Amino acid sequence: MKKKKKEAVQGFTLIEILVVIAVIGMTTWMSATFIKYQQPTIKLYTASQALRSHIQKARQYTLTNQITHAIHLSVAEESYELVDLSGPTELEAFTLPQNIEFGLITPFTDDQISFNAAGAASQAGIIILENSRGDSKTITINPSGYIQVE
Repeated sequence: MKKKKKEAVQGFTLIEILVVIAVIGMTTWMSATFIKYQQPTIKLYTASQALRSHIQKARQYTLTNQITHAIHLSVAEESYELVDLSGPTELEAFTLPQNIEFGLITPFTDDQISFNAAGAASQAGIIILENSRGDSKTITINPSGYIQVE
């Protein structure tokens, strides 16, 4: 019968474990700092995409139901609402995220974006959203009803 040699137990040293923990900690800290710095830009992007989506929803409701729907912008309250103009009935209300505000809204009558039964915008114009750092996103509504975020 042959005797087996004892195999050496291999593991991590305390130094190796501490180095790995330090690298993970520094990576986490750097990521958190970057995300905190970019948060106003992320909020601005999200708010502009949400507003674009809600304007598109008003257009789609108008096309589907053949009843004029609109987005009514409330600059003072930093909010907007989806309304049915046959009523007028408020269907949904939305508030802009904290530190995001309307910079410029032009040339919509009564700060209202509406579409006709063919899906074309009643008035073409732009909406500019701004964040606390001075960055901005421009939402353009073309006469054809196409909505673009820049």
